[in-house]
Amino acid sequence: MGESEGPRLEPQVEVACVVCRSAEREVVASAAELEAQVRYLRRFHVRRMRAGVERDGLEERAEFTQDYATNVVACTACGLVFRDPRPPAAAITEAYARDTYGPERLRALHASQLELFRPKARKLRRWLAARPDPVVIEIGSFVGGFLAAAREQGWQAFGIDPGEEVGAFCALLGLSVLRENVEACSFPANAADCVAIWSTFDQLPTPHPTLAAVQKLLRPGGLLALRFPNGACFRRAAGWLRGSPRPLGGLLRAGLAWNNLLGFPYLFGYSAPTLDRLLARYGFERVGFRADVLVRLADAQTKSWAKWEERSLKALWRAASAVDFAEPRGAALAPWCDAYYQLRPLREA
Repeated sequence: MGESEGPRLEPQVEVACVVCRSAEREVVASAAELEAQVRYLRRFHVRRMRAGVERDGLEERAEFTQDYATNVVACTACGLVFRDPRPPAAAITEAYARDTYGPERLRALHASQLELFRPKARKLRRWLAARPDPVVIEIGSFVGGFLAAAREQGWQAFGIDPGEEVGAFCALLGLSVLRENVEACSFPANAADCVAIWSTFDQLPTPHPTLAAVQKLLRPGGLLALRFPNGACFRRAAGWLRGSPRPLGGLLRAGLAWNNLLGFPYLFGYSAPTLDRLLARYGFERVGFRADVLVRLADAQTKSWAKWEERSLKALWRAASAVDFAEPRGAALAPWCDAYYQLRPLREA
């Protein structure tokens, strides 16, 4: 998320794997490597932005809430990728509430998010077609791109987000966003046909309270839609970066930069196997999976040649991901993934 006021987050808490509880892990990228990636990322985007906007346009490109130096590790038992150590959970929640972007950047982010989520809403429509007047709740609604796309489909769409500025921005667009905690939100049980957690699930310090709340919010047979950075992709790319010759290494860094994987600004990097294992205990079964790339970053602040570069590199990465996608469990090349899970009826859970 964007730059926030107040003290920076500091890694203080050592954590066990939230999927299998194992304390055994191996280092994927050290704190020093992550610091070097962040420095490169800032230079990368400054060079690609028009003169005079570099300072104000780096949010969600080279400045993130989770940009402190720490190790990125992988659980040796299940493969989950995560930051360790990390800040206390309360500090992380407070930091997201304070995130600021400014009006121009918010409008640009909303436009790119709406572009991303319109086709995803059409995909969801196939699952929700049999449900009269569907109710959709998004956890971490951010600038309201998905809520706007859901409204275009005629659904009742509600967001939950702690951010003060993004909440006010969504209100100006006529979107319903509650600044509540999902574990104690005002929605009744079985209120939703679909709960979406797009690009937010990986930022939850622990997913378990949220998943328990989602289980209560959804009607039987309801759908949980998740979008997340692929930990398996970052793990593979981190190894390649150490041994790639200069031309190939530069191309790989550029691709990672346009997909917001350099510096790994996330708490967790899930994958299809780790999510399947985590969500099964809450009665969810995977019914869909899609390899993807990051939402478009280029906007009016981006130089023309850089817009072409982003489109080209993401097209190449999509093609590589498609080759790797014969089985979702092996989709280790996709930088981002969408996964869809159905809540099984209670008698089957």
